[in-house]
Amino acid sequence: MTADEIIAWRKAERARLIAARVAIPDEQREAWTARIIAALEPIAMEADGPVSFYWPFRGEPNLRPLMRRMVAAGKIVALPVVLRHRQPLEFRPWTPGCTMELGVWNIPIPDTRERVTPRLLLAPLVGFDPLRYRLGYGGAFYDRTLAALPGPRTVIGIGFDFQALETIHPLPHDIPMDRIVTESGFRHADAQAELASPACALAEAPDAYAGYLDETEIAAELQALRASSDLADLALVRALDQVLARLPAPVQAQHSGSGTPISERLAQLRARVRDDALHSALGEVLRIAQKAERP
Repeated sequence: MTADEIIAWRKAERARLIAARVAIPDEQREAWTARIIAALEPIAMEADGPVSFYWPFRGEPNLRPLMRRMVAAGKIVALPVVLRHRQPLEFRPWTPGCTMELGVWNIPIPDTRERVTPRLLLAPLVGFDPLRYRLGYGGAFYDRTLAALPGPRTVIGIGFDFQALETIHPLPHDIPMDRIVTESGFRHADAQAELASPACALAEAPDAYAGYLDETEIAAELQALRASSDLADLALVRALDQVLARLPAPVQAQHSGSGTPISERLAQLRARVRDDALHSALGEVLRIAQKAERP
């Protein structure tokens, strides 16, 4: 296949596999995850240096019980943070009960400026192949990160058996995992995989599967805010109208409910906006909302 055909194929496979993962019954997912943790825990506990986990998203294996046990054992646990598009991840230390904030796609991240460099990275998989190449969400964040990390590191892909593919059709930017673990245990490569070029491609994932909203969905959310019963600040109304004027009319406005502060609803919405200009415009609206809510 050509590079464009591979990208299109990956989008379709990504959609299929994420939908299948989300549809797994909770009891089945928990049983599979317990088996993954049992296989992974001895290696994670013996890691020489910080271990990067992930916050579970869209049906991913929930490794938080292992995270808590590792912290209790005196190990340094970290979570990845997306800083900006086309940039490597950074890693912030996590402990149970630490202050969290919402990051990209509304995934919680530690609210701290402290950074660590992991030596063991646990990377969630959307799909994987026998050569340990990883199909992710399409942003190439892990590939960029692995290419940029200093010093030795080990990367273990975390997923379920059904996510196995014959091949992900690796592209030059793809970097294979060192190991992959599923509910069946650690998988072994059929052949030795070599590191590909560290050059990374642009994000491949459709916006919806990367957690972003399209313009019509954004307009519906903003229209719901505009109609909210607790929206009384005139400057905020005008700011919302200015942003709405640049968006297509929503197919159906969302429920306008109240209870959650408008600034918080705006912050959650802004985290799911990919377009840089629109993201910036919503930042100004958020600033006005926060000012209006100050006592």
